[in-house]
Amino acid sequence: MKFTMQTEDLSAGVMSVIKALPVRSAMPALEGVLIEATNEGLKLTCSDLMFQKECVLPATVEEEGKCVLKGKFLAEILRKMPNEPLTAEQEGMILKIKSGRVRQRLQCVEFDEFPIMRAKGDVVDITVKAEQLRTMIDHTVFAVSMDDSRPVLTGALIEANNDLLTMVATDSFQFAMTNLHNEKCGAEAKTIVQGKVLNEIAKMAEETEQDVTLSITKTHMTVQVNDTRLTARLLDGNYIDYKRIIPKDCKTRVLVNTQDLYTMTDRAQLIAREGNNSVMLHFEGDTLTMSAESFVGRGEDTMEVSIVGDPIDIAFNPKYILNILKNISDETVYLEFMSPISPCVIRPVQGDAYLYLIVPMRVY
Repeated sequence: MKFTMQTEDLSAGVMSVIKALPVRSAMPALEGVLIEATNEGLKLTCSDLMFQKECVLPATVEEEGKCVLKGKFLAEILRKMPNEPLTAEQEGMILKIKSGRVRQRLQCVEFDEFPIMRAKGDVVDITVKAEQLRTMIDHTVFAVSMDDSRPVLTGALIEANNDLLTMVATDSFQFAMTNLHNEKCGAEAKTIVQGKVLNEIAKMAEETEQDVTLSITKTHMTVQVNDTRLTARLLDGNYIDYKRIIPKDCKTRVLVNTQDLYTMTDRAQLIAREGNNSVMLHFEGDTLTMSAESFVGRGEDTMEVSIVGDPIDIAFNPKYILNILKNISDETVYLEFMSPISPCVIRPVQGDAYLYLIVPMRVY
């Protein structure tokens, strides 16, 4: 194998694909980047068997071939190489690279067959504007669970129903749902995608202004943006029946200024985090009073709101309030309550673009 290309192009490509490297693996090849020099250019691939990322880079290939190099090590080497044309040549299990006056001899990883993920079966394509897709992911994926004991909750549910695209995520303490009325969707699908995969898709969507197509089979989802392709294995299992947990009614509805509530909560959490990490909200008249108490002190703040219904006292972990409010661009939102032990619903004043739930804390 022998090729020439710009160092910065190779460095950027490696940095992109190593996002798919596993944290740890019993297969040495999976800790590396598969480098393939072909007549189409230089192809880089990384995989953790659940998530694969590959890209094709422009390169002048004099001799075709392939090898595997330690991924994170290669990224560090390239990051510190001079930004000049790079030439790489393979001799046995050594890849010699040079850029400017720098010479490196890198040991290749032995492998019999690099595991390549390929989606098979009937394909359903969902096409979305890149910016809209990124926004949906950003406004939903923060709520996925970090607990592997319930694998399906570590992903987000994607439902396509003709012109309506819905994304849902929850970790049992917070719930996020976003809706997009999308005439380009024109398909029906229901699938669960890992949270880290969706985060990577959102980053890919930032790199284009064109539409992004999610190609879904029974077992995999594939996304291609420019010269980068992502393939992910879908999560097995049944997602929760989320429609059953959304309250149908409320006894108290509050209209609040989104930014003012965010700022108030951000102040209160400074004290709350030194104790039981809870803030108490008291709604009465036209006033919201938020208080927090811990061994470092006690804080209280008020703001004007519009309340319809019964007064209510309810406590929350401020982290969940902040997670949601930072993703809402609307000037005002509705907070809806049934009781101090029922989830709070956060919804837009108009439309159905999003809906969030926060489970309250019991404070004694």
